[in-house]
Amino acid sequence: MQTGGEMDVRARWVAGLALPAALLLGLAACSAAPAETAQDAPTAVVVGAADCLSSQVLADLGLVAAGTSGRTGTPHADAPEAGRVPDDFVPVSVVVCAPGGTLQDSSGTWVALTASRREGDLDPLVAALRRPSAQHGGTCSSAAVVPPSLWLVDALGRAIRPVWPTDRCGSPQETVTAALDALEETDHEQYPVRLVIPAEPTAQR
Repeated sequence: MQTGGEMDVRARWVAGLALPAALLLGLAACSAAPAETAQDAPTAVVVGAADCLSSQVLADLGLVAAGTSGRTGTPHADAPEAGRVPDDFVPVSVVVCAPGGTLQDSSGTWVALTASRREGDLDPLVAALRRPSAQHGGTCSSAAVVPPSLWLVDALGRAIRPVWPTDRCGSPQETVTAALDALEETDHEQYPVRLVIPAEPTAQR
């Protein structure tokens, strides 16, 4: 017959075994979680035209501070938030907005933006953009990369800003990059955005 003390020791020993087992089950449940989660972004809003110089696009690319605009001149309309590609939106080209190094003119040296238009078979690109982002987690060797800002443009010139799905480290998924690289660049333009080095004043004679 077991004494009360022996029963208490056995109860504590059984409880000690149960706790690691519960932890193992919890870890197994975490490892079994799906690698990807559904996009929680709203459906992208269709606007009249693509615009790489809107303040939202410039801020997303880190070319200007959020809430400010670039070079003074003709004002640019606000860009909508990036979202999921609508099922009924059929693009015929994509406009890629990306940092473009620097430009120089009589005013000085400017941080620049490059806008390029690409055409071809856009189905792989649209399929890649519709993929869900991966669930964040694990060890990442480097900081997340800021991707270019994209506009999908249809045959009528209307445009949307699609969300670029990310990998588990928050970097843009390479399937989108590969689909972009497979397209043909048909046009590109470089624009001055922010003056960083004013020109030296001209000496008066």
